[in-house]
Amino acid sequence: MPGPTGDVAVVGAGLIGLFSAHYLLERGYAVTVVEAGGLGGGAARVNGGWVCPARSDPLPSWGVVRDGMRSLTSPGSGSFFLRARALPRVAGYLARFLASSGEGRFVRSWDELDVLNGRTAGLVDKLVEAGIIDDLQDEGFLMLHSTRSEAEVSRASLLAVSRRGLCPAPDPIVGRQALVELEPGLGEASQFGFVHRGDRWLDPSRLVDRLAASLSSRGARFATGTPVRAVRQRGTRVELATPSGVVEASHAVVAAGAWSEQLLRPLGIRGYVTPGKGYSFTIHPEHPPTHVLRLGDTHVGVTPMGDRTRLVGMVEFDGTPDGLNAGRIDVMKRKAAPYLSGIDWRASTDEQAGPRPMTPDGKPLIGCAPGAERIVVATGHNMLGLSLAAPTASLVAELVARGPAASLPAFDPMRFTRRHR
Repeated sequence: MPGPTGDVAVVGAGLIGLFSAHYLLERGYAVTVVEAGGLGGGAARVNGGWVCPARSDPLPSWGVVRDGMRSLTSPGSGSFFLRARALPRVAGYLARFLASSGEGRFVRSWDELDVLNGRTAGLVDKLVEAGIIDDLQDEGFLMLHSTRSEAEVSRASLLAVSRRGLCPAPDPIVGRQALVELEPGLGEASQFGFVHRGDRWLDPSRLVDRLAASLSSRGARFATGTPVRAVRQRGTRVELATPSGVVEASHAVVAAGAWSEQLLRPLGIRGYVTPGKGYSFTIHPEHPPTHVLRLGDTHVGVTPMGDRTRLVGMVEFDGTPDGLNAGRIDVMKRKAAPYLSGIDWRASTDEQAGPRPMTPDGKPLIGCAPGAERIVVATGHNMLGLSLAAPTASLVAELVARGPAASLPAFDPMRFTRRHR
């Protein structure tokens, strides 16, 4: 039966969908989560687990554009990979990505993302108090570099980030001896580094399971293995077309991650949500780390997750949300190996690729569909799904309750559609 304020169908059981269900339940809505696969699909379970407001700058920048162009001729040279044969499928995204990469647009997008980021810490703390998150770690991120000059550039960058008010200033730079005292499992390339605090981390798969259990205990229903083909509003009701029939509700939330674009276009929204695959795998170090490790300019990160250690990195655009390229794993291993010791790289496990829903300007699409205000769009979180999940979902609950009056213009789902026209 509908709750005191109506019933909501949430399309997608990734982090954004599950968090949206949480905040909708808190407002008294009856919630059904409809998911094509299983709970926590896409990149929800296989990301780095970082709750990182301080590291939530938008992806579009000239450095990333340079990496992408270089990858077309030298696939192992950077962290941003484009497959030449995929260019026709991602051309619309790339053209708008390039337009968003100038310094002015980059800074403006970062400022706008901080509107959400500023809410993350407080909301996450409440989730810890509620027992939904039980493994949040905050020992700090250890930034590692092979030369002092690289470490100084990195620290200066994070010092500038700290002035945005979402994290403290980084610790002073120290040499190899002090680094090895912090983390005995470091390799010879880890010569200089420093600890940066303020961002936290957790095991995302554990979070998915605990959040789903909490939702179920509060009455949420799950329809897994149920792909949604279309979402449409008819009067005061919304219909979800699925192979097994129509799901009706008073409102719907489109939070289908990298698969969202096929649902947005029939609603008149050109979001250019494009899958960008992030790679991860598990290693078994002789000395497991106690900090998150950032390995120089490799764009590879190492996250301790209880009895596991996960390596994450790379963004690959091949035009599809599925499939794993073993060569990308090899590139990550080659880049990471000089910074770490005591690891049998051949014994890695859990090699996975998770499709992230990328947008051309690095910002999510959050708002009501045009002419269908009972359909709320919440997708396109790029590589920031875990960091932005709680503030996005709380905004989703506002949009369901209040309609467009709760919108934030910076995340307007129609912003690319209007430019296209």
